[in-house]
Amino acid sequence: MFVELLRRFHLLFHIFDEARCESLESHDESANPFLESQLVICSLGFLSSDEKRSQQAQEAGWDLVVVDEAHHLEWTPQAASPQYTLVESLAARCPGLLLLTATPQQLGPEGHFARLRLLDPNRYQSLEKFLQEAEHYEVVAQAVDRLQSGQPLSKADVKLFGGQSERVKKHCEALAGGDEDARPLLITELLDEFGTGRVMFRNTRAALKGSQRAKRSCTNSPSRPLVQTVRKATRQISA
Repeated sequence: MFVELLRRFHLLFHIFDEARCESLESHDESANPFLESQLVICSLGFLSSDEKRSQQAQEAGWDLVVVDEAHHLEWTPQAASPQYTLVESLAARCPGLLLLTATPQQLGPEGHFARLRLLDPNRYQSLEKFLQEAEHYEVVAQAVDRLQSGQPLSKADVKLFGGQSERVKKHCEALAGGDEDARPLLITELLDEFGTGRVMFRNTRAALKGSQRAKRSCTNSPSRPLVQTVRKATRQISA
């Protein structure tokens, strides 16, 4: 990972372990070693097994925390692993959290919920409610398909979604009145309120061939490729 970050993105990360922390503290025992570097790679196992290092890492004030192999973060409604608890604490303190996994289905729907609640704890508070919503994700995906192909929502869709959300109802009425600007807004609202929202994305090499292309596609407006990746992820959860 260290070499790839340097060669592909020209980012020089520092690998932190106990030996490095002790070396940095040898000059000042009261210093927080994690304040010595802006870009850090560190094992969750190392941090979660040492209360002092865990607290120092949390107090360092990161802008973004990236967790690779995030499916290994174990959580149940009754208990969470030390690694999961640490990531949850870090997420509460920093503005950005990115969870990476190539096997999102490994721990089933409960595993999906565990990761989603790290990304948006206000949106994902109840596993039971999440499982109930997941039963309708295919319906959401089909509705988004219709909107993306230039069609209106069906009367059943308008009744189902508009009856539960005033914002969705408002955008439905605007679209029915001929306002095409309401179409992307309606797609966004459907994904946010009835799907997994924009907290989960499914990346493929075919869709993302280089870092420069990825940078150009990241905009504040809901683009079609971006919405498609979210819709695919929504279908994957409901499968």
